[in-house]
Amino acid sequence: MAEISEVPQNLLEVQLIADVKEIREKMGRIEELTEIQYLPGFENKVGYFPKLEGLEGKPVLARFSYGRDAPNMSSVFFDSSLTKEEGQEQGAKNTKEFLESQGFSGPTIQVLGKFEGVEAQIEEVDKDTIKEKTKVVGNMVFTRDPEITLMIKPADCPVFIFTGDDEHGNPFVAIDHCGADAINVGITRQSVWYLENILGADLSKVKVAIFPGVSRKNFDISREWITQTGELKRRDSGIPEMNWREFIDESKTSDPMEKRHVDILSAAEMQALQSGIKPENIQAYRIDTYEDAANGIAYSRRYSNEHNGEHNGGQIVAVQLKNKIAEMPIPSQSNDLAKAA
Repeated sequence: MAEISEVPQNLLEVQLIADVKEIREKMGRIEELTEIQYLPGFENKVGYFPKLEGLEGKPVLARFSYGRDAPNMSSVFFDSSLTKEEGQEQGAKNTKEFLESQGFSGPTIQVLGKFEGVEAQIEEVDKDTIKEKTKVVGNMVFTRDPEITLMIKPADCPVFIFTGDDEHGNPFVAIDHCGADAINVGITRQSVWYLENILGADLSKVKVAIFPGVSRKNFDISREWITQTGELKRRDSGIPEMNWREFIDESKTSDPMEKRHVDILSAAEMQALQSGIKPENIQAYRIDTYEDAANGIAYSRRYSNEHNGEHNGGQIVAVQLKNKIAEMPIPSQSNDLAKAA
């Protein structure tokens, strides 16, 4: 995993405080969609990102499962009526069918968005990675290899797709898993710094598309909590206010288990803007996976945990660099069904 140098925390906080007004203004210019854009022929099953479809030459193939007809893609979380073996087999089968139906090819590497520590877990993968592993634990995983398909199976966390060119003009595409634990320590900000400082990407040209996640009213964090197995967990870094700003409820007690609701999507957007991404280059789905899970439209781990395992599972987001994307009919941007929030 790559490591990047960080700005000293006190100096960084001073700078971020000074930029609050500017960042708020930029956030108002981000395009947010409130309805899923479905691929023709795959309505209520496969969505796409208009921002990426509109790129000249369509250099990136990006699709995701979503909707009433989208099957569960997870081989870890599945209906309790299935055995472990049946659940794993069904998840693998659904994933294979999705990738094949959407024109993805070559070896596939799955991003496991598990946050560990306080430093950015960033890794580049290519066809040689397959010789060692097909799953990578990381916050941001990227590739410059068009033979590789990257995928992640989210259920509540927003997922950022970054795409652009490195300093030598080589295209890249990245998956950034924006879980609450990662946002809490500023990982999205560090990921963008990596793109600029290590890859040499011109951030003014980097495009960002964001997959839906859970809303503020349905998700909270605390400094300490008890896991489902009864284990006490603590955030070694606490809850740095500068990484959330107004997107976390104000603390009202000294209780380390006090639950504070968080707007993960907005905090991640804020961090991306703070690190240099242009607001006009960001397009996000402002859609609540928790509420959609309640309506049988999506999978949400939080909803499932709070409702006796109901509708347990996960979606899939897959991306691949393409010289020529498989022919798929896409409606014109002028005929968008999605509405800007």
